Amino acid sequence: MKFTKLAAISALTLALAGTSMASAMADEKETINTNIQENEESIIDSNHEEYFGSDSWKWVRSGMASYINQPLVNGEFKNSFQVGTSKYDIRYNIANRGSNNFTWKIYTPGGSIWSSGTLKPGESKTYTAWADLDSIPVGEYKISIISSNGGPGAFDFAVRSLN
Repeated sequence: MKFTKLAAISALTLALAGTSMASAMADEKETINTNIQENEESIIDSNHEEYFGSDSWKWVRSGMASYINQPLVNGEFKNSFQVGTSKYDIRYNIANRGSNNFTWKIYTPGGSIWSSGTLKPGESKTYTAWADLDSIPVGEYKISIISSNGGPGAFDFAVRSLN
């Protein structure tokens, strides 16, 4: 009988200790995750300022799409982003970070070319589509960037609704 009570008390003690250990471990994991996130945000902030300058960060941070020093694979990049409303102006920036010229095109949800251009290495352009002057269809836009010679390259691209 004494052995059964002793075993039950030991099991209860271990269960309680294990519960508090799990709680302490969860708190420690949350602290580590928070520190990692703060460090990543710090790296993103400093990289962004290097590529776009500190003034543009306020509109890139909550943007529809943002690529920083994105490589071209076999001389090209294709992706898409969403525009959810035509009530607000749209601002976008594109920069050539590679060593080859490239041509870029943004296609509307209907498939027509909405905007396009060519950039030399080191060039950067910022554009604004005005909701009251330009046609800004709602839906999925596609972006295509192709280097002039099919060679390697890299770019920055950010797009945001100015609401």
